Amino acid sequence: MTSTVTDSHTWSDTGSAAATTADNDITGPPPGEVDTAAIRVAAIAAAREITGVERDVEVRVKLARGEPTLALRLPIRYPMPIWQVATACRAHVRQRVQEQLGVRIRRVDIEVTDLPRKSL
Repeated sequence: MTSTVTDSHTWSDTGSAAATTADNDITGPPPGEVDTAAIRVAAIAAAREITGVERDVEVRVKLARGEPTLALRLPIRYPMPIWQVATACRAHVRQRVQEQLGVRIRRVDIEVTDLPRKSL
């Protein structure tokens, strides 16, 4: 099963203000805030790790009640089973983002954008 994102507006990265400490230069959001740019990068990398997902992955991050919601646009290589790739990708992206950033993902929506054939 795949989910389709029907919201076509561009989501902005809110909450990605930079903070610098006096002792060292650490750039990122203040404690307790979510860095949507980091989540986006981690989600793209995680999606590309799944067999059948092509490189042209797009991710939008939206904050809902302080928790990120992801909208992934995936090209899935033909003839891979779309529902299996999408299901594996959804679980893997959630797991990777939580492992790498310690952020719980509220929801992962997936839209399949293309079914490219493997080039010979």
